[in-house]
Amino acid sequence: MSSGPEGEASGGLVVSALQSASDAGARSLRAGGSAVDGAVATAFALSVVDAMSCGIGGYGGFLTYAPPTGTPFQVDFNTWVPRRFDASSLRMPGDIASLHEGGRSVAPLAVVPGLLAAHERFGKQPLADVLAPSIELARDGFPIGRELARALRDHWVRTGGGEPEFASVFFSNGEVPERGSLLVQTDLAETLETIARDGVEAFRSGPIVDAICSTVRADGGFLEPADFADDRSRIEPAESAGFESATVYGPSRETSGTGVVFSALSHVEPTRLGPNRAREYVTELARALGLAWDERSRAALAALNAKHTTHLCVADADGGLASLTFTHGPRRFGSGLVATGTGIVLNSGINLFAPMAGGPLAVTNMAPVIVLDADGRRHAMGSVGGPRIPGIVLSTVIDVVHFGSSIAEAIAAPHLSVRATDGVLEAEPELLRMMGLDETDRTLVAGLSFGATSGITQTAQGSLPGADPRFESGVARV
Repeated sequence: MSSGPEGEASGGLVVSALQSASDAGARSLRAGGSAVDGAVATAFALSVVDAMSCGIGGYGGFLTYAPPTGTPFQVDFNTWVPRRFDASSLRMPGDIASLHEGGRSVAPLAVVPGLLAAHERFGKQPLADVLAPSIELARDGFPIGRELARALRDHWVRTGGGEPEFASVFFSNGEVPERGSLLVQTDLAETLETIARDGVEAFRSGPIVDAICSTVRADGGFLEPADFADDRSRIEPAESAGFESATVYGPSRETSGTGVVFSALSHVEPTRLGPNRAREYVTELARALGLAWDERSRAALAALNAKHTTHLCVADADGGLASLTFTHGPRRFGSGLVATGTGIVLNSGINLFAPMAGGPLAVTNMAPVIVLDADGRRHAMGSVGGPRIPGIVLSTVIDVVHFGSSIAEAIAAPHLSVRATDGVLEAEPELLRMMGLDETDRTLVAGLSFGATSGITQTAQGSLPGADPRFESGVARV
């Protein structure tokens, strides 16, 4: 299904990083699936076509879901500490270079258990139907897009082709594939077929788990089959924060970026925002974000660099709304390992564990949120970009709630953030020019490295997309 005019409302809608993945979600909606069915279908499809950013070997993520009526939920599928991992080696997240790639970087795989838990609770379609599009994309192949082609070339240059199993999947002809080349992933298709047949049990024990553990342990990692029985996916009422007429819902403050977003919202003084997105606006958001990052730092949570992530939003015709972010971890293609015979690209999530009073936790900046406004509008939004995610989400919330911007306008507007380590303002060049700032004002020009943002607004007339014009994206309507 191709994308249509951005201003055109529709009943069901999917916005994600790639058109083929959005089409997969729309196919689910068209067959009567819920927003969660559409989100799970899109996520599994992205695991096939966007392997540099996400996958079923990912270390985890968060889903915020607003049913047609009632209180929104969070699905927390953050990873957990392997039994053999020595947690005493942790000081702060992100500071152990040896845990960035290879077997030692692989944390327990939480994406499949999390997505299947969400589907079991909120889905309407049979799992096999939800996974059918991703199986087809893996088995029949798809044309490699611009960003994946670039990432594969960078990986080739950095690693000389990578480890053998990775090379057999992505460099099967002994060279870097060009943009538009067909990528077929037969092993991954078989793995997805097993998940469609056996459900979450395929990731709790059996041949897939054994292959993952053997690959990781052979490269010096920590995983063992017993770790996969510790699945800690949780479905709970979403946490919330108020801002003016709206309530913002999202995942755990403790382990997601909503801890920064919610804190910053509590510090924003609407009277200081000015009449438009000008200097007063930037100054106030920078002040609020600085205070929020200080609070997170006092809780011993650092700014993390899990930039290789994806975000998607789905609305169904019945009024359900889903916002989902999940990731491989700090590096493209995660650990750089592919589990033998499975086609699964393995994550690099162990580097994201932080020492906490109750034991180590994986801490991220992912912040998929849903905003319920007093005027009846409902918004799903989120972004990628590591420590810049909270700033992007904060400004998007304020734009749609305080200024009444459309979701498309809010996402297209120049982004800003505050660097957690030293409080320096980060902003895109257009915003700097508008404010009359330059680097002498201790401002970091960040260009296009903020990361892709996506959103959906639901109204009584239908759903409207917000796709980031800076990056590839896919909008599919039903």
